[in-house]
Amino acid sequence: MVETHRPTRFRTAYHHHPSVEINFLIGCDMEYSFSGTLVRAGRQKLVVFWGAVPHGVTDVQGSGSIVNVYLSLAQLLKFGLPELFVETIISGGILASRESCHEDALMFNTWARDYSRASDDPNWRNLLIGEIEMRLRRMALEGYDVLMKARGNADANVSGTSTMRHIDQMLRFIADNYGNPISVAQVAEHVDLSPSYAMSLFRRVVGVPIKEHITRIRLSHAQMLLAHSDHKILSVAMDSGFGSLSSFYEAFQAHQHKTPAAFRREARQ
Repeated sequence: MVETHRPTRFRTAYHHHPSVEINFLIGCDMEYSFSGTLVRAGRQKLVVFWGAVPHGVTDVQGSGSIVNVYLSLAQLLKFGLPELFVETIISGGILASRESCHEDALMFNTWARDYSRASDDPNWRNLLIGEIEMRLRRMALEGYDVLMKARGNADANVSGTSTMRHIDQMLRFIADNYGNPISVAQVAEHVDLSPSYAMSLFRRVVGVPIKEHITRIRLSHAQMLLAHSDHKILSVAMDSGFGSLSSFYEAFQAHQHKTPAAFRREARQ
């Protein structure tokens, strides 16, 4: 999907989705919050990240527009881009183009204009996807800045349409259901794989076990609520999918090395 609009601060604290997001700002600068970590994106720069990490827009400076491009993880893997580039995205890193390119404004606006054609005509769709692939390939070759470091060790060197489809489906299932009790067996069942094979495949591609990924997504949700809401910590824990306050504290301190209350205080300084 490709869309363009005038960026504003989110009415809600955050959102999340299982797609890879490519943003390009024209005439304005923007500040994101990724689970409480602030990241600034400059005008005329590409910003690329995996949207499963809860994120929101906390500040916009200037009057301009943003073009958003959304790709499935399977499509990103299919491009065959440099491994480090893809691994950083899958592991939760936020990438930005190093150089401003004025021609990008025309190109991104052209993509937004052509999206309706691509929805109806496979020839236009193939052209659009090909141009997006080439722009990301140029970004990977020219060099890029890591605005927020990755959190795992993913493996971009995967092949096979079914493999990519299974990974994408598992990530989507987790992103849609992490607030509820979900098990590895349920994730595997969703994609018609055995639990052992699903675990092996997921760890090889994403870089962490399924359970660890679920915990990280839940903690990311919790961090966003702690930073941007006044919900009580028990409510944050329950809303984030943790079955008890004790399991929430245990996971939070193991990953953040501080209590939820301490994280909230620091995020609001």
